[in-house]
Amino acid sequence: MKFHKMVKENKFTLVVSLPSNDITLVKAALRGGADAIKCHINVWHRASGRRFGSFGENRDFIKALVDTCAGTPAGLVCGADSAYVNEEELHEIEKLGIDFFSSYAEYLPNFMMESTALSHMVAIDSGYTQHTLDGINVLPPDVLECSIQSGEAYHSKMTFADVLRYADIASKVKIPCLVPTQKWMAPAETRALYKAGCKALMIGAVVTGSDPAEYDIEKCTAAFAEAVQHL
Repeated sequence: MKFHKMVKENKFTLVVSLPSNDITLVKAALRGGADAIKCHINVWHRASGRRFGSFGENRDFIKALVDTCAGTPAGLVCGADSAYVNEEELHEIEKLGIDFFSSYAEYLPNFMMESTALSHMVAIDSGYTQHTLDGINVLPPDVLECSIQSGEAYHSKMTFADVLRYADIASKVKIPCLVPTQKWMAPAETRALYKAGCKALMIGAVVTGSDPAEYDIEKCTAAFAEAVQHL
């Protein structure tokens, strides 16, 4: 199933954003019950403190990622302010079988939104406004990633005030909302996001650890997958 259809139709979807491009971690996340996997190229990743190389440097990994996922949606952050894939690389990514892309709107080239092969997950940041949400309803991506925490807030605990902000966004846009773990949260707090109207959670380095072993990824994913099953 395509990623955007999964997020729309599932009661709730669990995505794992891996802190490093390591196939052993992909396998661990799948064993733990991930509904989708997301990896990175061309970026410095704040939560993990790791820099991810270019498409060319990661081509073999991306091929292995798609093969390993074997039908489970595999997604890719294609770049940020310092570097981004070009149109030729996008076409190759599509042919490799990547299912969705994830990108902050402020870095997203317009040609990416023309892709019909990839599901579009667009992230808003801490600077979003009501005008941003109005624009999303005019030109909607498939999924809205609510990456709304400031850099200073990373790794702090998620509070009810955060949940209220997610609920406000979810009530104002017409597309499914996904929340990434920019802040630390316990698996049981998945219910708060579900009650807020969100449709998906993406766990990453803040809860899995920035340099986790296979066991850590599998255990963390399994704990959140169990919480999703009990919604």
